[in-house]
Parts: sequence; C-alpha cells; structure tokens
Amino acid sequence: MEVGGILAPGAINGIGLNQWHLGERLLVEVVQKTGEGEGTIRVKGQDVFALLETPTELGEKFWVKVGNLSEGSLLLIREPLMEKQGDIHVAPQQFKQLTERGLPINQEIITLLKTFPTANTGILGALLTSLQGTPLDGLLMNFRKSIPKWEGLSEETGAEELVECLRKLGLNYEQRIQQMMKLDSQTKEVEKNSLKDTFKFALLEAIQNQEGLDYHDSEETVTNLLQKLTGQQLWIKTGALDNAYLLLHLPLLNQEQLVPVQIAIESARKGGKMDEQHCRVGIQMETQQLGQVGIDAFFYLDSLTFRVLTRDLQFLPQLLEEVLPETRTQFAKLGFNLTKIETGDLAQNIEFQNFLRGIRRSGVDVQR
Repeated sequence: MEVGGILAPGAINGIGLNQWHLGERLLVEVVQKTGEGEGTIRVKGQDVFALLETPTELGEKFWVKVGNLSEGSLLLIREPLMEKQGDIHVAPQQFKQLTERGLPINQEIITLLKTFPTANTGILGALLTSLQGTPLDGLLMNFRKSIPKWEGLSEETGAEELVECLRKLGLNYEQRIQQMMKLDSQTKEVEKNSLKDTFKFALLEAIQNQEGLDYHDSEETVTNLLQKLTGQQLWIKTGALDNAYLLLHLPLLNQEQLVPVQIAIESARKGGKMDEQHCRVGIQMETQQLGQVGIDAFFYLDSLTFRVLTRDLQFLPQLLEEVLPETRTQFAKLGFNLTKIETGDLAQNIEFQNFLRGIRRSGVDVQR
C-alpha cells in the first residue's frame, strides 16, 4: 500500500541521509523530474535523488516530515495541503478528516468523505437491485462479475482474488490511466481494453451516454454508485499522518447474495507500506448464525490478540471453542501467535464502531 510521500533511496554527490531525524519537518523543492515517479529534490540546499510517490510539479515547494529511517533510504511524508476555507463550511471533524487524508478543502470531497463511512452498508445492494429490468441491467452483471464469491476464497488464492476484485471495481482506475501513458502502443491498447472491463468505466460510460437513464430514476442511481465508488477511492489511501489508516467496504457474494464487509486498518509505516507487525484491523460483516459480527484484532510483532463482538453472545463461546484450534493453526502459518481471544457486545463497543467510521484513537503500537 503506497504512502503519499517521497522515498529517497540514496543521495547525490555522496551526501548521506542519516543527518535528518525521525519526525523532523523539512521544506522540499522539486528541482528535476527525470521520469514518471522519479526526480531530484532539494532539501536544506542539498540535491537528493528521490522516488516521488505523490503528485508533484517542477519547482513546487512543500513541507514534509521524516516518517521512516532505514539503511540506505529515507521516507518523507508530505504534509496535507491547507487551502483557505473561503465560503466552504467545514465542521471540525470533517476538517480533521481532510487533513488526515492529505486532501484539499473541496465541497465535493468533504461530502464524499463524510457520507462514505456512515452510509448504510446495504445501500450498495439496494442501488444495484434498482437497476434490474432497466436498460442499465448490464451494470449489475458487470458488478457481480467483479466481486469474489465467499465460498471460492481459498487459503492459496484468496488474497489475490480480493486484490483483483478491487482492480476490477476500478479503485486504481485513474492511476492505471496515468501509467498507461508510458506504455508502448501495443501494450497500451491491451491496458485500455482491460480498463474498459472495470465497474468504474461502466458507470462513467453509462453517465456519458445517458442511455436509458430516464427509467426508474436510473440516472440518480448511477450517480450514487459512482459517488460511493469515488468515496471508497479516497478512503483506501493510507492518509498523511505518521500512522497509516485505510477504510474498505468490500462486497462479497455468499450463495449469490451480496454481503457487505467493512474493514478498517491502522498501522505504523514500514517504508512505503503498512507494517503488519504493528497494526490494528477491524472487520464487521453480517453472518447467518450470529447476525452482525465484529473482529477487533491487534498485531504486535509476532503476537495477535482479538475480540469477537456480536449482539447475540449466547452461542458465541461454543462456536469459538470449535474453531479456535484451526484458527491458531492458520495464524501460525502466517507467523503470528494467537495469545488471547475476548468476546464482547457489539452494540456497547462504541470505540470499535467509530474505528470503522474513520475515527481513530492515537497509537497502534500497543499490547492488549
């Protein structure tokens, strides 16, 4: 998972990177761009070759914070752009979310950030169902082809299928278009056809063509679907703070029924990625036996503790006892020792619900 920052793997003219300190605030100027995602930055009068993982312009200046120091590389995290509010009213919590995500003050972005985490998880299914029997019924078929089936997620290929699902939905749609510009003509054509298979392309095409959008409020439905998808794109990025955070509403098919899964992950940063050994993972989904179930997991080095949360605690201990041996074995294969499992009432765990809505408590490097 990429970080909106700059990775300096080495220095020009023999200048070392160990002169700067973790958390130090530095002014950076982009003095040369040698290729897409590569260039030279000037820091305190010194020119340093860098991998630019954030959009930049030649001559642009901005503030960064030293986010990670490791042998031979230095991660500089770009501070969020602060624009004048002008006539745009921003509530304190919304303003905090904008700065945490590293996004400018924009009314449309504010709306997407606000509505995505708090939207009814069943709204996606309702929107798609409303397209049945309309000229846009093909959108529903496109979506169902994009998402994986619960029963088909295996230990060997499950992770790859989930990543491919996000790709088919088009969550990296704009990034792929940008990268496509660097390809040769033959490869570019293959990538262009692949982009046309994404759900986001299908939504954009439907809006552009306006075909059949006068039936059953289809125009509003397609617009709402596009807004939800764009909101997901804003929340799947890891943000601009020292701790990375992402929020994902992942749709799955279980016996041909759409099951929405909410996932929130907060972690320390490990270079340009999230640190799986210092992170918190929150998952919530609907189950047949227990209704809504939440998993609040804390990873610390090779240890794992988690709470299982539900509104029906009567049968939970027995179910956990049955699956615990296999659960320990599976996590052991991943290098984690499951040290403790707790249970709790989902309705009373307000902090967990807030975590799934993008509201974090400070720090994840903890042992429960």
